[in-house]
Order: sequence, then structure tokens, then C-alpha cells
Amino acid sequence: MAEEETKLLIIDDDAHLSESLAEVLELEGFNCLQAGNAKDGIDSAIKNEPQVVIMDIQLPDSSGFQICQELRKRFKDAILIMMTGRFLSAEEKTQGFQLGADEYLTKPFDLQELSVRIRQLLMRGRG
Repeated sequence: MAEEETKLLIIDDDAHLSESLAEVLELEGFNCLQAGNAKDGIDSAIKNEPQVVIMDIQLPDSSGFQICQELRKRFKDAILIMMTGRFLSAEEKTQGFQLGADEYLTKPFDLQELSVRIRQLLMRGRG
């Protein structure tokens, strides 16, 4: 699969962050989709089947944990990355990993580092 075909879905209610993320990741060769809440994010994932989903943990209509669990049931091979703007306890991180998260990011994070992490996870998944 060519890199430019890698579909990436960003689920975050912060439109500014979501736009910035999509802009940078598209320059890195990803095809980015965006959703502003959990329902739209899950609907978009079902419709578009992205290889990578980056989701905020705190959304107005649900939690990233619930989205992660729902998406992991449907997409065994998708890379699920959870974002948070606050400190997470070890229990919260463990819960996320148990529900199927592949990676955690704490805002603010370096966009180049995110791109490298996504590529590493994609390579690992193909190997």
C-alpha cells in the first residue's frame, strides 16, 4: 500500500487543533479525515475504514475510551492513538491499552514526532 493512500481519521472537538493536525499530516503524505465528536467519528470510521485513528479522550458526547473500544471491535488492524490534554493515571492508561489503544499522546505534542510514531506503527503492522 502506498503511503499517500494511508487514511487517517482525527476525532477531536477542538476544530483548530484538528485542522492543524490534518494540515501537517497531509503534508507528510496522509489522507486525513476529521470528525468533531464521537458519533461522527465512529460513523466516518465505518464509512471510510481508516488505517489510523487519532482520538481525543474527552469529547462532548463520549469518551475516547468508548470510541477506542467500539473501533477496536470493528477494526482489528487499525492503529488507534489516544490524545489527552491532561495527566493520565497509570490506571487510565492501562484501561486504554486494554481497550485497544496502540499509543498515547499528551497535548501539546510535537507533530514531527507524531508522524514518525504513526509510520513506525504502520511498519510494525505490515511486518
